[in-house]
Amino acid sequence: MTDAIRICLFDATGLKDPPFQQPFQKLSHVQIVGLATGWEELRDWLRHTCVDIVAINLDDAKGQGLEAVSKTVQIAPGCSILGLSGQTDPAHIIQAMRAGCSQFVPWPVDIEDLKTAVGRIRAMRKGSLHSSRRICVIGSSGGVGATMVACNLAIELGHLTDRRCALVDMNLEFGDVGCAFDCTPRYSIADVCRDGVDADHLLISKAIHELPSNLAVMARPEEIEQARHVTPEGVQAMLCVMSELYPYIVVDLPRTFSFLSAAAVAQADRSLIITQPNVTSIRNATRIYRCLLQMGAEDDRVEIVLNRCKASFERISPDDIKAHFRRPVFAMIPNDYRRVQSALDLGHPVMKDSPNSPARLAIQDMARKIAGEQATAEDPAAAGGLWGKLLGRGSRPRE
Repeated sequence: MTDAIRICLFDATGLKDPPFQQPFQKLSHVQIVGLATGWEELRDWLRHTCVDIVAINLDDAKGQGLEAVSKTVQIAPGCSILGLSGQTDPAHIIQAMRAGCSQFVPWPVDIEDLKTAVGRIRAMRKGSLHSSRRICVIGSSGGVGATMVACNLAIELGHLTDRRCALVDMNLEFGDVGCAFDCTPRYSIADVCRDGVDADHLLISKAIHELPSNLAVMARPEEIEQARHVTPEGVQAMLCVMSELYPYIVVDLPRTFSFLSAAAVAQADRSLIITQPNVTSIRNATRIYRCLLQMGAEDDRVEIVLNRCKASFERISPDDIKAHFRRPVFAMIPNDYRRVQSALDLGHPVMKDSPNSPARLAIQDMARKIAGEQATAEDPAAAGGLWGKLLGRGSRPRE
């Protein structure tokens, strides 16, 4: 059900005959993710679950339906609203539309009318919310360069598309994303994804650390013990809200598999396993590949990326790896240890100090492959060093 549109139903009366959810159960490519009978219940669904459409029964005597429409617009502006009512006079329909309904369907429901309304919403959302792409990056073993790839991939995506890209450090205990950009964010993922905190646009915008060149970082906690406060529900809610704010989200995953990782992987557009062409790394990559599938990743969205290729000790060829995983290698990043390590030590992206580095160019090609037709921007490293001009400002903590 990868193309399914997620719908949450709101019926404050419970008096519909047939039941309110029955017409939606007849639709293909629709997933009912929740059924709420009160505003607090609907609010929880919106904050902790990715919802594309809220379908609301407008026929209650106390006006709870219209009130739910107005409140949904306030806390989930990226969510579409479908109103259903037995009152079909123009004044009632106009009132529903002014409150925030994007589509209106008369009750009792004609299934073709409902299909048309849902189809219109799907078409309107296709170019906006669902254009957000999530790319999860995970290393097959320590030292294979997964964080380096994640950081530089995020930078390249932002530049190539001239669109904002978010980078989430999910290595909650020992993540290096902040160090890679020489920044010290004031807030972290632990401030957003803990119990009792409701992630919304305002909170995410406040907690995320904006850097130059279309990049924003959601950092790991400063103190190790704060990692245990992060919940899977919080991670899911955070990523759902971020998908409404950022066209690209790159998630740097740890090599520990938990419900936290599963929350990030389950709806990822791509999961990149970073490995090296040696026996130990490939064996671990195989285990990670199987685990990603168990966590909900789709087989055709898991890719193998070879880092530090053409090193003097290399004995396994890309063709061997292709045969092993029964799929082409998604990208091959040449070994350029000196320049890459220098960039990491300085807290710079590779493009700043070594724009013609073979490693940097390979990551740029990988970003172009992910972005597809959206990769329209010129190479900023060759056009004047935008990052260098802005680096000093970006490395300071936000006020």
